[in-house]
Amino acid sequence: MILLCERCYAPIDPDTEGHYRLSHIDHADAAGNVTWRDAVVHTAPCAAAGSHWAHERQDRAA
Repeated sequence: MILLCERCYAPIDPDTEGHYRLSHIDHADAAGNVTWRDAVVHTAPCAAAGSHWAHERQDRAA
């Protein structure tokens, strides 16, 4: 599975990069079944997607 940072949309290599895996409840149905949504973000600061700094980071990762 490819992990993409929710802040900068750069790929995360789980073997070499620090990251947090976050989960939150998206919704629950009437029967009580819960649908979870997962997200990952870099532990190091990263810029918002589309910013100049985010493009530089993606170039370095490639």
